[in-house]
Amino acid sequence: MRVLPATLAALLFVFSSSIVWSQSADPFGASSGQPADPFAPQPGTRPAKPQKAAPPKSVRGAVLQKAKQALAEGRKPQSPKTRMHNEAEQRINAALSDETSITFIETPLQEALQTLSAQHNIPIVIDLRALEEIGLDAGVGVTIDLKNVTLRAALRLMLRDLDLTYMIKDEVMQITTVEAAEDNLVLAMYVLPENLAAKADQVIKVMTSTVVPDTWETLGGNSTALAIDHVLVISTTSDVHDQSEKFLTMLIDKYGK
Repeated sequence: MRVLPATLAALLFVFSSSIVWSQSADPFGASSGQPADPFAPQPGTRPAKPQKAAPPKSVRGAVLQKAKQALAEGRKPQSPKTRMHNEAEQRINAALSDETSITFIETPLQEALQTLSAQHNIPIVIDLRALEEIGLDAGVGVTIDLKNVTLRAALRLMLRDLDLTYMIKDEVMQITTVEAAEDNLVLAMYVLPENLAAKADQVIKVMTSTVVPDTWETLGGNSTALAIDHVLVISTTSDVHDQSEKFLTMLIDKYGK
């Protein structure tokens, strides 16, 4: 019988020891001379920013109220493996796991994205207004050379130096700024197994300290994670949802019962 570690320290130690996030000594990063695994959750995906004040309690209250309303209206919490999307968004989300190889040398961003859109048969649009707000346009050059990685990893690596990200909204993939994505958070509800639901606070603490830590409210970000009984409610960006789902899937596969 599998036993869930009793303390946060034990949970983090066993989890990080049992699952290979990367090839380095540091399970959440890379040691000197060794590249980080592009498939692993990236604890820092953009330049450091001054720490912001934590969102007011009203933000958590709004997320909680929204989740309760969704449950009352009959929306069912999902397994992290099967987050709810409409058909068009499911196709885009599935395409993010497709393997891709790209070589761009000072290629205009718009051209690079058109190439990826054609290769993976998904609609990709650029949020020009958001880019203008940070002094960029669709012609900004991108240089990257990757072989046999997921489209998700390729997009993260290509966009992060520009302080850009993607989000799945209105049945298309939108390329936008991190700030704009954080203003368009997605609410998702995940079912936790009974034994993990009993330790939901620990699960949340490990997840928010592992998956892009500076996006969560504990470090002044806009994203929120909270528990309602056996349901884990997460309000965050599309990209961070993807990484959170991977984390939760691994955790549930390893310790859930």
